[in-house]
Amino acid sequence: MKVEVSAGIEDLRKQFPAANITTRDDGQGGAYIVIEPIALGSRFLPAQTWVGFHIPAQYPYADIYPVFIGGDIRRADGIGFVAPVTMGHTFEGRQALQVSRRNSAAQNGRQKVCAKVLKVLDFLERLP
Repeated sequence: MKVEVSAGIEDLRKQFPAANITTRDDGQGGAYIVIEPIALGSRFLPAQTWVGFHIPAQYPYADIYPVFIGGDIRRADGIGFVAPVTMGHTFEGRQALQVSRRNSAAQNGRQKVCAKVLKVLDFLERLP
């Protein structure tokens, strides 16, 4: 695992101190990550889940995409998910919803894994 990827994982541990962070080396310098539990809030049932993603070996000069959350998550208001949140995926052997929030400028500057996770959580919180 590349030093930058390891540093990103340490940043996640600081950002989410109460969460369990599971890592799996991808054999190419990157890693697969699952963080749990993560609070989603009262707009979702259940109100907490896991978040998973792949940090590529090119990090911090590559986007962390896509991001996954638990496949059992539903909106509390009963409205179904539509793109960019899609059902029917798996991540690390778990049923998952994919949250497609690409950062098209990733190759032009350094990315922070914590910022990406927080942006995805903020996006979910603001779903109309």
